Amino acid sequence: MDGLNCEALPVVLAVMAGGIALYLIMRKPTLRAILFELKAPAESQPGWCKGEILDAPGITVSDRPDLIQCFDPATGRLLGRVPATTLAEVDAKITRARHAQTAWAQTTFEQRRQVLRTLHEFVLANQREICQVACRDSGKTMIDATLGEVLTTAAKLQWTIKNGERVLCDENRDPGFMMMYKRARVVYQPRGVVAALVSWNYPFHNTIGPVISALFAGNSVVVKASEHVAWSMPYWEQMVRRALDVCGHSPELVQFVTGFADVGSAVTGSPEIDHITFIGSPEVGKLVMRAASANLTPVTLELGGKDCAVVFADSDMAQCVPVLMRSVIQNASQNCIGIERILVQDAKYEWFVKEMERRMRMVRVGAILDDEPNQVDCGAMVLSA
Repeated sequence: MDGLNCEALPVVLAVMAGGIALYLIMRKPTLRAILFELKAPAESQPGWCKGEILDAPGITVSDRPDLIQCFDPATGRLLGRVPATTLAEVDAKITRARHAQTAWAQTTFEQRRQVLRTLHEFVLANQREICQVACRDSGKTMIDATLGEVLTTAAKLQWTIKNGERVLCDENRDPGFMMMYKRARVVYQPRGVVAALVSWNYPFHNTIGPVISALFAGNSVVVKASEHVAWSMPYWEQMVRRALDVCGHSPELVQFVTGFADVGSAVTGSPEIDHITFIGSPEVGKLVMRAASANLTPVTLELGGKDCAVVFADSDMAQCVPVLMRSVIQNASQNCIGIERILVQDAKYEWFVKEMERRMRMVRVGAILDDEPNQVDCGAMVLSA
């Protein structure tokens, strides 16, 4: 028996070696992330105080309708004035995106994964800087930026890198008995140039999220960010464009436009846009649908609502109250899934109101980049009302 085992051993080893060799030959090569550097704006540094404090902060400039005034909502300090994209520039950017998409649509999933890996590595390596830029432009706290901007974006990048190809692969379908002589197949193809009109409450995540999906699906993308966070947009745009560039692809695949309602209308009403994603209010969502309907442009709407929590008398209040406190003050309540109403069972209503009032009176509101970090629980509101 021992002799037989010894004689078979070379054969077994040869089969194993052949299997490993075949695996290495057939395995798709992995394109690694490429590191790059991009300096964050100086204004994002803690303690920055070179800008003047505005008496009545607002995003419009009375004598310059072509400019957007940017300021820190937590301090009212001026960050700068950003030129609004003209309607002619909107058309030109869409055209450049269209030209760049032709080559991008022919790339492999692995080439697209490399871009996302590159972007993912940059986000992880520069998460503090990203959080600080988001805090300066929207007045949020570092913990809100960490959880709502960086963690969510990194998770979407990781999920897309891992699952994107599986989701977009061709799929065979059973044609059914009556069509048994035919073959049915679902083929996912890039749409072309897609647009994303995103809200101001999470300037990094809301901006980059649609870009991730658009690029991996083989599209180019035009992003119209809210005028309330126009200051941080060049940093986000440069970040994605650099990731594309170092991986050998055209930065023109990603175009950012900034402006007021006329710029948004130019994007949603353009016949050159093949799909629209909108994040915002139901009222504006209706306007987006109306503009898109002229060209039968498909739309995806993520609209705000009235989120409600229900608390029963037998709930574990030691767990329930802190969770609801966090859901209420997170991002200064400017959160699509933030709790806006709490319904409490009668038996615990009086106690619950007193406990929430006690805790709310202890909440410390401030500017996280200018005050002591451990002295701020809740950041600023972007809008005055």
